[in-house]
Amino acid sequence: MNSDRLFISRIPFTYLLSPIMVMAMMLLPGCNKSSSELQTESKDAPAEELHQVDGSPLDEFKLDEPSADSQPSILTITPASSSRSSGGPEFKTAGMSKPSEDYNLPASGTPEWDIRQIALLIAKEVHLNSGNQSQQRITSLNISTDETARRIIALASHAISETHQRPEKELIFNAAIQSLMDARLKLAIAGEKESLDAIYEDAATIAKERPGSSASIITAGTVVRLAAEMARNGESNSPWVGEYVRQVKLFATNFPQEEARAIVQLTSAGEFCEQQQLILPAIECYTMIQQQFPKSPFRKKADAALQRLGLIGKSISLEAPTVSGSMLRLSDKKGKPCVLVFWSVRSAAFQSDIVLLNQLVAEAGIQLIGVNMDTDAAAVKQFIEANQLAGEHLFYPDASLQGASQPLARQFGINVVPTYWYIDAQGRVRATNVSREQLNSLIKK
Repeated sequence: MNSDRLFISRIPFTYLLSPIMVMAMMLLPGCNKSSSELQTESKDAPAEELHQVDGSPLDEFKLDEPSADSQPSILTITPASSSRSSGGPEFKTAGMSKPSEDYNLPASGTPEWDIRQIALLIAKEVHLNSGNQSQQRITSLNISTDETARRIIALASHAISETHQRPEKELIFNAAIQSLMDARLKLAIAGEKESLDAIYEDAATIAKERPGSSASIITAGTVVRLAAEMARNGESNSPWVGEYVRQVKLFATNFPQEEARAIVQLTSAGEFCEQQQLILPAIECYTMIQQQFPKSPFRKKADAALQRLGLIGKSISLEAPTVSGSMLRLSDKKGKPCVLVFWSVRSAAFQSDIVLLNQLVAEAGIQLIGVNMDTDAAAVKQFIEANQLAGEHLFYPDASLQGASQPLARQFGINVVPTYWYIDAQGRVRATNVSREQLNSLIKK
């Protein structure tokens, strides 16, 4: 179910460089050299003007074809000096040609060249999928085919073997790790068990050899993303749900410096579990925010979520004015189940649900109670009339109790509309994050 997020402030994420960003940096003269190299050059050579990046159409870029025996393998970190003679996969290159003096392009066969090839592969896929608005951003997440994923794995694996023991190449190493993980994730979600296992093995290898590093954050974050995708694509009783919760908790424990990311992951997992009516795992996620990040500004949201989850199985006392001027008492509604919806006239997702909500009232005998989160009573009345929206809808005349300050929404941490609660005929709250599919099932009962 699509939702509209309201009242969300910006979060100070720790961003990790994508291959595209690293490539852009490397195209500037000197950016792919060590500090000692730059110091030597600055003494011996006059200052040069920066050259502009080539503006040629994307189709004119040529990607080297990998050899037929280039097969992706599970990440094994080996010294760069032995990577060519270890009997592992070979990588066909265009030859060790001198980089272009005009554009400072990396020489083929170097880790910088590997990252550039990855960037071009991704950019080409974005170009081919330019009609799809969701594919407009150029990142490693734009991998759309298995063939591209495997080529990226081969290129990234080579770049990793060439840079893992060279501190001055850490940006390249991290970009290669990110690309490797994104490509493996694409294949794992598509059902390839080898890639799924490799993600876990890669994460364990990096955690052991580089604990607390950017690379370990990338790999652990990929395990979280994998578990989240598998949980969301499976049934509510799938073991991946428990694994998803376990991994977000592990991430928060192992990387406390990544507070913003950890809180977002815990909140997302908590909301997912709540929607699946898995109350105890949801409580675990929100409780960890309280315990692990007690000084975070998001602590209040976790507190409100736990209050909300504490309502399950209990009666709620509710008495408030409606937009028509009458008073609504939830205790007067006993005898028939209710759907309580937090909504806004600005929510396209809510507008698309109106037909379904009216069906619930007309065909399933369910009572509809709306909690409006706007600030213009006239606009709310006009919306209800124009859309023939059934039910009664709460709206406080006092401006200090409108919008984001709506008392019920504020008390229970509602900042997404529409949000649906289900209250049984005895007035007890049964669910606090009901999906559209679950609403549909109420009609079929």
